[in-house]
Amino acid sequence: MILFKLSLENIFKFFAFLYSFIAGLIISLTVYLREKHIIKDLKSIDIDGIKFKKKTVLIEGYEHQYTLCGSLNAKSNETLIMMGGIPSDPSESMFWMAAEIIKMNSSFKILILHLPFYENYSKIELKDETAKFNTLNLPFNRESSNENVKVDPKFSHYNQSKVVEKILKKLEIFQAHFIGHDRGVIVFEHLMIRNKDLFLSLSRGAQVWDYYEDEWSELAPSICVGPPHRFMTKPWQLKLLFNLITFFEFPFAIRSEGFLNKCKDAKKGSELFNRFTHLTFRTNMLSKNFLLKFKQTMYQTDSFLEINNRKRLPDNIKIMQFQGEDEFKLNSKNKLISDQPYFGKYNLFKNEIEDIYPNCEYQVPNKIQNQFIDSKNDYKKVTLLPTARMSFFALIPDSAHFNVIENPKGCASAVNDFISECNLEKI
Repeated sequence: MILFKLSLENIFKFFAFLYSFIAGLIISLTVYLREKHIIKDLKSIDIDGIKFKKKTVLIEGYEHQYTLCGSLNAKSNETLIMMGGIPSDPSESMFWMAAEIIKMNSSFKILILHLPFYENYSKIELKDETAKFNTLNLPFNRESSNENVKVDPKFSHYNQSKVVEKILKKLEIFQAHFIGHDRGVIVFEHLMIRNKDLFLSLSRGAQVWDYYEDEWSELAPSICVGPPHRFMTKPWQLKLLFNLITFFEFPFAIRSEGFLNKCKDAKKGSELFNRFTHLTFRTNMLSKNFLLKFKQTMYQTDSFLEINNRKRLPDNIKIMQFQGEDEFKLNSKNKLISDQPYFGKYNLFKNEIEDIYPNCEYQVPNKIQNQFIDSKNDYKKVTLLPTARMSFFALIPDSAHFNVIENPKGCASAVNDFISECNLEKI
């Protein structure tokens, strides 16, 4: 039976490679036709009138990339440090949200840090350390051991946080508000544990918190409750899954239907058009170099490891969550959207907020508990539990996991309100 499964896995892999090759050609051509330039290759960027400057800082012989916008004379409580996640570009994915924040408050200075060592020019250097986690293989979810597989430790989120600390010290930033999305959150959490004095607050976008049940991991990839890390340790599986999820909504969808509807009439060159291009096509145009780095990170992290690590977070720093409202909503094709439910049967935030769809597997409109939702101009605020660790929980309309791309204004508005509250308390 094992030999039979291995044979079928190899056949599946062959067709997956063939499909990915053809899809890659089509996606590359599509991006070329949709874009006049590629943002990441420019040193100076303008988004809706907000100027961005790309720079590097030398740390121990390595040039780390960061992007700067806003007021250079900002005080510590007006300084915001941002970092995005993967497989989207960890810098570019945050540009639109940063622009919206500066439009709301021009006194802010924003520093967008690239996920350390994910710059194109970094190289993988295997050491004697070995992978901490095994791989799940498509299509049968067979587990294979990585016990003797060597890794490059600089791609662990813990070691990335050490680099971030050195970058900030070199740039003479000793205190700031931190805003992370996806993997960026994990790096900032490690940093907070290492050096809490750096943090005035932490805003977390689209990242699991401190509640997870063991059996939920067994649902992947049909239903993903949290990111399916173990499938991502093989680059071709990550590439295939993300492609199928994006273009065929199989086994689930990743983009908000509200966002997709807005994009139907987007004009070429517009900010909305560019965001759609980034999320739909650029994230599916991953280079071999990028995928191999992703593999290194996934060898060294896991949802359970990250959840347990949060027990070490200091109690006296305010934390907020901004989550895509369309997480675990059924779209018009009856497909479940995204991977991070904040309610019901698979509630990842059970310890933080009131359950607004009690006992539901997905969003059921007639079950919604509106008494726990406070609608703001660009987002919705959910009522916290009396025992909550967090100080603020926001839902971002017309967005799911990639809320910073789908609705950057909603994300910016929620984070800006939270930071304003934090600053007022310090006065």
